Amino acid sequence: MANIDYGSYRDDGMGPLDSGLAVLFLAAFPMILLLFQGSATSAFAAVLQLSLFLMALRLIHRGQKLQNTYDSAEIARAPRIPRKILGAVLIGIMVTILAGHHFYSLLLPVGFGALASALSLAAFGIDPMKDKGDIAAVSDEPRKFTSHASDAVLERIDATLDGMVQDVAALGDRDLTRQIEALKTGAMGLIAALCAENPDIKQLRKPVVKFVELLRQENARLIAAWEAGDRHRARRRYLARIAVLGQAFEERARKSVTSSGRDAFELEADLLWHRMRIDLVA
Repeated sequence: MANIDYGSYRDDGMGPLDSGLAVLFLAAFPMILLLFQGSATSAFAAVLQLSLFLMALRLIHRGQKLQNTYDSAEIARAPRIPRKILGAVLIGIMVTILAGHHFYSLLLPVGFGALASALSLAAFGIDPMKDKGDIAAVSDEPRKFTSHASDAVLERIDATLDGMVQDVAALGDRDLTRQIEALKTGAMGLIAALCAENPDIKQLRKPVVKFVELLRQENARLIAAWEAGDRHRARRRYLARIAVLGQAFEERARKSVTSSGRDAFELEADLLWHRMRIDLVA
């Protein structure tokens, strides 16, 4: 039975691509000189441009590895994140910033940036955009079962958090309601993004359970203080506590995923991609 490739790759050599990326990196050497010459503004701009450039090279490198695995497999899923395209876009942004210092109009810098992105795509290609082979014909029941079970768990988490949002909304304070709704949206978005690669959310069980438990306790304290009449102090304390709670949950959730072997850089890319999709839908 054929195996479906879901985006994993072997750490094999990249051949000519490694050489091409090395030459491309050497082309950015003049920006390093800006760190030691010119004003502090020039040095800051150089750091920003180098950061964008290194991120672009990393995305292109990993995107090509995924494409190598995709090309060698009979049946494979297209990468969820178009890494090579994103890398080309970052190169275009870097060139636009670099050229912007030399022209009064933005037209030429933007044109140079678009040209740089186009040349990057021409040199390294684009990511596979479609699944390869007859994936539907391959048995994938264990994965489907895990995905369906995870969907049910996510629905229960969402319903639990929604109930706590309604408890706070019943107090009639718009700011409190808005803040806890934002906390819930951020938490659910984070969970969905962290589970995008692997639908089995067992690794997030402890952070999620702790988060729900602490949020329930904070809600109980808020409601009790609200009924006692100490609303101003309770409101200020609650807003500060849930802000810290949200940050702590994100840190623990990230650690639980990265400790299982997932690359931190790829995790950041997944989170950024997921948040961009949420913003587009909104």
